[in-house]
Amino acid sequence: MPTFVVKRQLPGITPDGVHGAGVRVKSCVSEMQGEGQDVRWLRSFFLPEAEQTHCYFEGPSADAIKALNDRAQVPFLDISEVVEMTPESV
Repeated sequence: MPTFVVKRQLPGITPDGVHGAGVRVKSCVSEMQGEGQDVRWLRSFFLPEAEQTHCYFEGPSADAIKALNDRAQVPFLDISEVVEMTPESV
């Protein structure tokens, strides 16, 4: 299944705000899975100095990941398909 990164610029976001957004995303993933949609939240990285998050999801398409983030009401700049590379894979 494809993996996507969702890039967010969140001016003024606090660690508590990031946590709240994560709770909403987690809840929406569960709802969508209950509806038969194959989406998964893998992990997120919070860059406090840049006021950004980079969130990684698996899903059938960028549209499915967009629908998830729209449902969670968490703004984003871009959704891009990614290819994972690890020290073990090179």
